[in-house]
Order: sequence, then C-alpha cells, then structure tokens
Amino acid sequence: MKDNVTDALASLTTSRANRLLHASWKRSRQYGLDPSKPMDPPTAGDVDTASRLFRAAAPVLHRIRTGIDGERLSVMLVGAQAEMLTTVNGCRQIDTVVERIGATPGAVWREDTTGTNALATPFETRSPLFVRGNEHYMEGLHGYSCYGRPIFNPLNGHLIGVLDVMSVAGAESSLMRPFIDSAIAEIEKNIQDTAGTRTHSVVRAFEDAARHPAAMIVAVSRSMVLQSSMAARTLSDTDVAALQQLADGVHGTARTEYELTSGQTAQVEMESIEGSDAVLIRLRTRQRPAAVPRASSPLRRRIRVQQWIDDVQGGTGSAVIVGEPGSGRTTALGEVAAGFTVRAIDGRNADPADVEEELRSLGCGAFPEALTIDNLDLLSKTARDLIENLLVCGLPRILAATSVPSDTDHARLLDLFDDRLVLPTLRDQRSELLSTLNEIAGPGVRYRFTSQATRVLESYSWPGNHRELATVLRSLARSRGTLIDVADLPIELRMKATTKQMTPWQQASCDAIMRAMEIYHGNKAHAADYLGISRSTLYHHIKEYGIIV
Repeated sequence: MKDNVTDALASLTTSRANRLLHASWKRSRQYGLDPSKPMDPPTAGDVDTASRLFRAAAPVLHRIRTGIDGERLSVMLVGAQAEMLTTVNGCRQIDTVVERIGATPGAVWREDTTGTNALATPFETRSPLFVRGNEHYMEGLHGYSCYGRPIFNPLNGHLIGVLDVMSVAGAESSLMRPFIDSAIAEIEKNIQDTAGTRTHSVVRAFEDAARHPAAMIVAVSRSMVLQSSMAARTLSDTDVAALQQLADGVHGTARTEYELTSGQTAQVEMESIEGSDAVLIRLRTRQRPAAVPRASSPLRRRIRVQQWIDDVQGGTGSAVIVGEPGSGRTTALGEVAAGFTVRAIDGRNADPADVEEELRSLGCGAFPEALTIDNLDLLSKTARDLIENLLVCGLPRILAATSVPSDTDHARLLDLFDDRLVLPTLRDQRSELLSTLNEIAGPGVRYRFTSQATRVLESYSWPGNHRELATVLRSLARSRGTLIDVADLPIELRMKATTKQMTPWQQASCDAIMRAMEIYHGNKAHAADYLGISRSTLYHHIKEYGIIV
C-alpha cells in the first residue's frame, strides 16, 4: 500500500501539479487510511432535517431530482459537521453505488474517514474541487468523478456544508461546475429569504442605513456581519474584526475614532438595533473614497473585480486573470497594470523567438517594475518554462491574463501565481442575463423580452461572452421598441440557440455540445471525440435538444 500511495503522490506532483490534491493525499496518508479497503465511514447519528441548510436545500434538491432523472449522477449534501444529509440519485445503478461507498444519511465524510474526495476535501480547504477517477484517495471511488463546492451561510460567512455531484469516471462534464454553483447560489438565497424575525430586523435597519451609495455601513452581531458596497470596498478583514470588538457591549449609541488598515482615520458611530443583539456602525473617513452606486448583482461582480484589482495594485505579488475570450480579461489586465512601468508581451501576436529572448534577458537581472503577459496560454512551451522560472524566483513582478486551463502544464503554471481572479462566463449567469442587458444598455432604457426571446438568450452558449453581448445590444438598439421578440435578436445567435425547454442537466449537456461544435467549426466527428461520445450519440442529442448547426 505504501508504494502505491507514494507513486500516486509523485504522479499528482509531476503530472497534475495540483497542490490541493497533493496536500489532501498527504493528509489522508497521515490519517492512516488504507485506500484498498472498502469504504465504511462512521455515522454521526440522526440527520437534522430542521436545520437551516436542510430546509433551504430541500426545494433545490427536489428540482435537481427531476433534472437528473435517468442519468448516472448523484448529488450529495453534507452539513456543518461533514455529516451526509441526503443524496439525490438519477437511477437505480447509482442508488447501489451510493450505498456501497457509504454515502448514507448520517455518515461522516471528512478526510480522516473518507480520504481525498470532492465532499471531504472542500470541507477541509473551503475551496471548490474537481476530483477525477483515481485522483480519489480511496480505491472504492476510482470509478467516479466528482465536483464539490462549500456552502457558506450568507448571513455570517460560516461554512455550513458542501454540495457535490458525482458521475461515472470518464463521463464527467466541465459543466458539472455551473450546475452545482447555480444550485448553491439558490440555496444561499433561500437562507437569506428565510432568516428569522430578529435577523430581518437587522437586515431592514442595515438596508435603510445603506440606501445612499456612498454610505459606509456595517451591521454586526454574534451570528452575522453585513457590509454596504462602499464598506466592502474600503474595509479589510482586520478592520471588520476590530469594529466587531468596538461594538461588543454597546447599548444605545457610542462614538469613537478608528484608524483603518489603509491609513485613513474613520469617525465611527455605533447604534444598537432594537429587538436584536446587533449593532449598526456608520463610518465616515476624512478622505472619502469614490462613490459606488448601489449594486445590482452584475454591478456587485464588477465591484468585486475592481476590489481585486485594487488589492493587487497595493500588493507586491504576481497575479493572473483567468477567463474565456470576451470575458474582459484583457481589459482587467490593463487596469491592474495601470500606474506601473511595464514591459508587455502578448502571446497572440508576439514572435516566439523574440519573446523567449526577452524572457531570458529578464532572468539575467534586467527587471522592469512589472511584466505584463496577455494570452499567456498562446506562448510557446519554452516561453512558459522561462516564465515558470521567473515566478519561482519572484522577479520581476508578473501580471498575466490567460484562458481557462486546458492542460496540466498550463494549470501547474497558474498555481505559481500569488493571486488569481477567475472571470465568470455568461453561461454561468443565465438567471441575470436580462438584467445585465438592461443595466449596460444605459440610463432610461429598459427592454422587455417575450418568453421565446428569453429562451433563445438563455439557451445560447455565449462563446464570445461580453463581446457577443455587445453585438446583441447593437441589434436591440436598431429595434423599433423596447419589447424584444426573437426576430429582433442577431441571426447568428438565433441559428446557434434552441427554444426547447430543458431540464438543468439537459441544458448543461446542450451547452457542452454547442461549445464543442463551435470549437471545431461544426465538425461533428471532432466534436464527438472532444466530448468523449460516439457520433451517433452526438447526432441523437443534436436532434433531441433542437440544436441548429
């Protein structure tokens, strides 16, 4: 057993270079787990079906049950102590698998009981994780691939569970990620919507105080921390912890001064919120930050991107922006690099020999203030090896933009950066697509969409992301009114979308097929090979999903 585990650890290091998996395997070995033994996790006891997480997840899992019916998939939910709360299985074969691996209600799925997997490891690391086949520590899981993501209580930020989807190894889809991510977003919203009376009184007081977009407002209690957009941009975690200490024991009102970690001095006004243990905190700085509009969901994402950019500019480490074409990664790179004296490389149009020569000169000590690299993934392997050496040495400071990792070498290189920003795709934001269109259309413009136009927009795979969204906006601007029907949408989009109503998993499969067809310019044989299915299966799904190719 020892030799097998050692070989597997070496493989993870050299072939995948995935630090999370490697560290998890080392922990699993230290726990003394025998990977060759059948899985038999201990049972914690009865499942608390009255918990906030269970109640918030129940309607989401009910919808998922319909969505994966007949599929060889299982969606699993563990709670705050890593105890299995429930599983939703797509077919009888998966029922048998779930029982065999011990994924039964009450079973404890921690790393010390089940090793490396997409339930236990995200619970340990508090980070999402994809675990494929024999990347699992226990051999009983080698036939399966899983994606798991932690669930945090939106009221206080505490870890309350993990949601995971499991498929047969080799049949996994990259769209398992958005499938789980969107389910967790719905669960967290349900938690917010079902908060108790005392919580609602705190939220109401907070929202009333935070109406002005420039207001820096924080509400703190034993169970939650709420921050306005301006406060979230201005305050560090250290500042929030200090404010919690200042508010401890406040009854009525109190005033004081506090020096923020940014160096600014803030006037702090604290007021207890009636009917709760919370305190409302108003901060005013002598040097007021730039005003931020009250945020909708798309705007909040842009604020988070800007906050990441500000943090990187204020730090000293390397940073990489990861996103699909059209997601705004080049624009974000330009904003990160603003104010630095830089040497710039673009992998899309640079001569490989010139790039390699320039990188070698940097390795000899000719350091600019920063080196910016756009389209990092398009550089030659030699160039990327040179960049890896520069990252290990820490000089010069490297700021880069790249596509989503498509191979292990690319993923290994990205792991060497100190900070990473992953830009979301439009496919992952379907529920907000119409509001995003209206928001960026400009003041005074509000489009309404027919149900068929809505289905076309939401079923399209958006390979060009925001670049294609701009094309749609230009098409809408030429329409005669603000009620948008299918005929008002660009013909290229209408030809590549489908108006068929689909279950969540059918939609994920449809996305994958349309994306593969776009990558291979309509070549069905290459697309089928990319997806790992036969051409006949591809033809069947194209007809089933109503995809126009």
